[in-house]
Amino acid sequence: MQLDKFLALVQAPVEIKPHLHFFYSKEEIELITRLEHKKLQASEIAARMEAPAGETAALLESSYRRFAMDKEMKGGRVLYGAGTFYDRHGYCAIFENYHLLPHKLRQFLYEWCYREYLKRHDYFKKVLSGEPAYEHCHNDAVLLLEELEEMIAAAPVIRLFPCDCKIIADNCGHSREVCLWFSPEMIAERTRGQELGRELSREAALELVRSWDREGLIHTGGPFSWREKGPGVVCNCCACCCFPLRAARELGTKGKWPYSKYVARRDPSLCRHCGLCARRCRFQAFSLGKAAASTGSRKKRMVHFNPGLCWGCGLCAQTCPEKAITMVPVPGRVE
Repeated sequence: MQLDKFLALVQAPVEIKPHLHFFYSKEEIELITRLEHKKLQASEIAARMEAPAGETAALLESSYRRFAMDKEMKGGRVLYGAGTFYDRHGYCAIFENYHLLPHKLRQFLYEWCYREYLKRHDYFKKVLSGEPAYEHCHNDAVLLLEELEEMIAAAPVIRLFPCDCKIIADNCGHSREVCLWFSPEMIAERTRGQELGRELSREAALELVRSWDREGLIHTGGPFSWREKGPGVVCNCCACCCFPLRAARELGTKGKWPYSKYVARRDPSLCRHCGLCARRCRFQAFSLGKAAASTGSRKKRMVHFNPGLCWGCGLCAQTCPEKAITMVPVPGRVE
C-alpha cells in the first residue's frame, strides 16, 4: 500500500512498481510518502521524519539534485515538496544507467513520457491559430547550419548534454550527446556543481555541429529572438526520436512550430538525380520516383521535389554536389 501511495504522489505509472528502486532510494520513498502533498521547510521535514536536521538536509539536497524532490522560495522561506516521476525519469535517462532497464519497460516509458510531454506542452496547439507565443515554446525555430554557427560565435558559454528524447526513444543509431546549452541562466540551478555535461570551446562546438549536419540531424532551438535576448538551447534532432518533431507532425504545426524561416528551392537544370537529397530529407520533400532520368551515360530514378513538405532544415542543400538546391527565405518570416 505504501508503494501505491508513493506512485500516486509522484504521478508515476503503476508499470514501474517492480522497478521503483531503480529510480528512487528507500530514503526518498519514505521522505515523499511522509511529506505527502505538503511543501515544508527542512526543519519541519526533519521533525516529521523524526531524523537529525543535518541528515534530513543532506537527503533533501541530494533528492533535489536527482529531481526526486522540488524546492521553491516562498515568503523568504525555502520549501521542499515531492517532484514528479516525469522529471525524475528525464534526469535518470540522461545522467544515470537508464539502459539497464528492461527493453519492454523502456518501450512503455517512451510512449508514456511522450503522452506526458504533450500534456505539459499543450500550448503548442495555440500556434495553429494566430501568432504563436514563442516565449513559451522550446525548439522554437528550425535553424540552418550557418545560423547555428552564428549562435556559437555569440554564445557566452557552450555546454553539451545528452538528448533525453534519443535515449528514451532509442529508435535509431544517431549520436545522442547533441544538446547545446548556450546560456548560463538556463542551466538548471540544481545541476550546477555536479559536472553534468561537457563544456566546449567554440572550435570543438563548430566541429561537432558540422559533423551532426553531415550525419543528417536537424538543428532546432532558440529562443526565437536570440539575437536580441542571446542564444539559449539548440537540439540537434532526428525525426525518429525527437518529441518536438513528433508533436509538430501530430499537431499539424509544421512551419509555425518549430518556426521555419526558409524553404528549399531546386534548380531542375542543375539536378543530376543522384538521390542524395531524397536520402537526407526527413520529411519526404525530396523523393525518388519510378520514372528514369537520363544523366549522361547513366540512368537514375528521377528525383521529385514537393516544397509544401519542406521544413526548412537545409540538409538537402548542404549535401547537393551540384548546388542545385538553395535555401530561400519564406516571405515575411525572416527577421
